[in-house]
Parts: sequence; structure tokens; C-alpha cells
Amino acid sequence: MSLVQLTMVCWLGVAGLAMAQTDASQLASPIEGVWRAQLLSEVTIQVCELGYCGFLTTIVVPSEGLSPEEAAAAASMSPDEFFDYRNEDPTLRNRPMQDLHMLTLRPGDKPTIFDGEIYNPQDGKTYSGYVELTGPDTMRLNGCVLYNVICRGEDWVRVPQAELDARLEAQPQQ
Repeated sequence: MSLVQLTMVCWLGVAGLAMAQTDASQLASPIEGVWRAQLLSEVTIQVCELGYCGFLTTIVVPSEGLSPEEAAAAASMSPDEFFDYRNEDPTLRNRPMQDLHMLTLRPGDKPTIFDGEIYNPQDGKTYSGYVELTGPDTMRLNGCVLYNVICRGEDWVRVPQAELDARLEAQPQQ
């Protein structure tokens, strides 16, 4: 093999490696996607300048603690009629719940752990916490108090892509 051929082979190998690294870096993190909480609301997690951000994209009002009349009224409301009434900060109580920024996460010390802050609209408080991926389509969200000594969590599941695609197809074309 001549010096020119050897140089060309090395150059192609380096270029191929660079392309492979670029393709691998563009793959989505397993935390990204649409996740369904236990009470059936959905949060979309995506890359943001803070790491990963989660936004409330589907609102489901739990019927627990509501009278039949209240539950019927909540079911008839459109998503833009829900506001963050329970927020600890009175100046934020009139912000809409639809697309509310609820999670700010950063990769933790293990590939399945993401640390950060979790806003709970049920009590209007922000907690330190973490998300642990427990499977390819399951996670456990944990909000903590007392310097992460006491944590409470709930399991979320990824909304299947087929369901998301079907919803998109069912939307009226504009």
C-alpha cells in the first residue's frame, strides 16, 4: 500500500468515526418523550438549555375529592381554562396550566438517574428530586424534602408512539 493510499484509508477512517460520533450524539436521550402520570395527565420531556425540561401537555383533572357536579364541570373545561391557582407565589396563580414547565432535570451520576427540580401543581410547591428510568418505557418520579432525606414518588409510563400518532391523525387539519 502506498503512502497516499494509507493516508486516504486513515482519513476515511477518521471521517467515518466522526460521522458515527455525530450520529450517536444526535440520538434522543431515553428520558425524552411523552410520559403519563398516575392520574393520567401527560408531561412532555425534551432537551432545553437547562438540561431536560418537562411540560404539562395533557391535563386530566382527578375526580378524587370532587363532587359529581365539580367533576362534570372540570370535564367540560378546555385546557386553557385551568390556571395554577395553588402556586405558593401569588403572582404565578394566574398562569395557565397547559404547557406549564414542571420539571427541570440534569443527568445524574448514573445513566438511569436525572436530578433536578419538580413542580407539583397539586400543592403549588417545587421540590428537589430525581427521575429514575426503571425500564425503556417506565420511570419513577421522586420529589424530596429535608435535603433529599424524605422522598415520595410515583410511577409514570411512556405514552406509546402509536397512540401519539393516532392523536395527531385525528386532529382536524388547519
